[in-house]
Amino acid sequence: MLRLKLPFLLALTLVILTWSACSSVKDQGDSLSMINNGYKLTMDKETGSVVFLGREENRLAGKGEPLFRIRFCNQDGSFSLYDAGDARDCSFRKEGRKVIFLYSGFPDREFSVSVSAEPDKGDGLFHFAMEVDTPDQVEWMEFPLVSVKETSSEDEGILWPYNEGAFYNDASKHYCFEPEYPSQGNYGMYPGMVLTPFIAQVSRNGGVYLGAHDPDHNTRQVDFSKTEEGIHFRFRLYPGADKGPCSTGNETVLGCFEGGWQDAADIYREYFDKHHDGFTRIEDNKLLPSWYFDPFVVLTYCVRGHHDMDDMSPNKLFPYVNALPVIKDFTDRTGAPVMALLMHWEGTAPWAPPYVWPPYGGEKALKEFVDGMHEMGGTVGVYCSGMGWTQKSNLIEYDRSRDFEEHHLDEYMCLAPDGSLPLSKICTGQRSGYDICPSTGFAKETLTAEMRKIRSAGVDYVQMMDQNHGGTPYMCYSHDHGHPAVPGKWESEAAEDIYRQVLDENPGLVLGCESAAAEPFIPSLLFSDNRNGLNFNGGRPVPLYAYIYHGFITNFMGNNVCGDAFVNCRKTPDIFQYRLAYSFLAGDVLTVVINDEGQIQWAWGQRDFSEDYKPDPNASMEFIKTLTEWRKAYPKFLQEGRTVHSLPVNCPSSEIITNTGIVKVPDVQTTSYLSDGETIHFLVNWKKEEVRVSSPALDGKEYVMRPGGENVLCKGGSLVIPPLSVVAFYE
Repeated sequence: MLRLKLPFLLALTLVILTWSACSSVKDQGDSLSMINNGYKLTMDKETGSVVFLGREENRLAGKGEPLFRIRFCNQDGSFSLYDAGDARDCSFRKEGRKVIFLYSGFPDREFSVSVSAEPDKGDGLFHFAMEVDTPDQVEWMEFPLVSVKETSSEDEGILWPYNEGAFYNDASKHYCFEPEYPSQGNYGMYPGMVLTPFIAQVSRNGGVYLGAHDPDHNTRQVDFSKTEEGIHFRFRLYPGADKGPCSTGNETVLGCFEGGWQDAADIYREYFDKHHDGFTRIEDNKLLPSWYFDPFVVLTYCVRGHHDMDDMSPNKLFPYVNALPVIKDFTDRTGAPVMALLMHWEGTAPWAPPYVWPPYGGEKALKEFVDGMHEMGGTVGVYCSGMGWTQKSNLIEYDRSRDFEEHHLDEYMCLAPDGSLPLSKICTGQRSGYDICPSTGFAKETLTAEMRKIRSAGVDYVQMMDQNHGGTPYMCYSHDHGHPAVPGKWESEAAEDIYRQVLDENPGLVLGCESAAAEPFIPSLLFSDNRNGLNFNGGRPVPLYAYIYHGFITNFMGNNVCGDAFVNCRKTPDIFQYRLAYSFLAGDVLTVVINDEGQIQWAWGQRDFSEDYKPDPNASMEFIKTLTEWRKAYPKFLQEGRTVHSLPVNCPSSEIITNTGIVKVPDVQTTSYLSDGETIHFLVNWKKEEVRVSSPALDGKEYVMRPGGENVLCKGGSLVIPPLSVVAFYE
């Protein structure tokens, strides 16, 4: 018989009593309240609506929304939408600490719904689960429906894991797209352009967090919209199941937090830290090539034309070897080895998936360039265009219509809900075609074959899933592909299966996508084109992705496509230096887009090639050299470390002029990293003039002004940082 000693029993009793006091359910007449670590969530007894969340003050807006919405996909491809308010009968029951609301009696359709809410499963959050008993096809389930109050100050707003992290002070500047097929890449879908499945409001009066702590990585829409009552959080699950009953686990969580955006991110990061099976820290990843760990810079350019919609005649960087002197000069001036990342290199047609081989100019011409780059200590990457089918190119004479018809390739394409085959909405200026369904053998065979051909030329990196943001394929509603006839995680699983086969067949090859890889794809897509500059379209970028996943993946700063459309570069001439500093602190590899004269551009795809419309070349090269020296000196932090809360400092700010207004950013950006028990705070002055910073947190700390420099004691918590330079403080 096991005998427990008295001290242990007392301690166990104390834990149970404390847990019970922190987490309970109370009947309050017309409502039910769950108490969790001092926070209260109240649900209306008659409707199940969440009407209160917070402590003394309600952090939600309005009088409560329907607890859920459901959309059914009908046999003819139409949809039927229901919410909790449509039920004739609503009841509830309590099962211990769990509350279950039951709904039935919906018009025109036989189904019932149960939604459970439970306080605190060890994480301080309220957990929700939903079950639908139906013979029909459920497309999506949205729950719990909540809206938060509007905020007004610059440090308040919506944190959205879109394109590595976006922060919106003004929700009215954001447009919430309704996902549909044919799909667009800019939907707020996870996995997709939403890279992490949560959304949060940051407020001085206390924040609200809504997320999916879901180890199965189910497909979701994670978005928000401005309404009359406040800001609605749209949190939809696409169960991806066949017709009939479907249910969720307790992975949907709602809760409160105090502090800024990093405090909200801490909630998800704590979950991820406990549930990242299959993720390997990069220093332990034996499959990564040595160049992945070099302090290199990505140099990206096209070899035909000058932008996406241009005449596709060869430019001055073709033949490929013409770029070697430009690349050598860049390496000499910055001290950084280069990855040459090529665009318009395909021998088929630019941005014309799935076929890309042979390369423009022939295999010999590309191989000669690859060999030359390797001899210089550099690497070569190529852009591809994802999981699409090109029927015709709009740039050159290229037509695969006969192949499509003769081989009945329509059988392998994504279909709309009504069974039709609409033209794709992706890159319609460059091509006309369709989206390939990832579940088909055609997708796997074709994409893996093309990757083998590219690798045979010695290419080191393939941005295989450009135009498939985050690495995800597009929706498919086909009844004949062997998958459920609605979107769901089967899409991600099918895509991941393709990525793993490519990597298994091509050891040493590194794959990536447009935008950073969404969480389930991180193990396979370990180097991707970050598009954080897109977040200036109504908001501002924040390094949320790096805060959660740094050390498991390294990405690069990206080609900034559309960047000069969202930011007025003439009125914000230092924006390139700002982006360099931001990406350096996020741990990203720096990226430069050049024209065929070797001059730095603001962004890929820009149309203005005036002599005065470009970043300051001398300041840019000087800054890249400085940042490269720091990256060489501190890889265990900047590439392998753990991001921690930034050191708060006071400094002047600058205005970035965007297409929707003015965004203020500090003249000195900061990020802090933890590695082997040591913390370092990096402060980067991205301005071309010195900047004074101050903070009580700096007082008495030692810092260095250059890698390997002498330690200096900060007295009085203030110092001046020279132009385009970095200071590192030791904790």
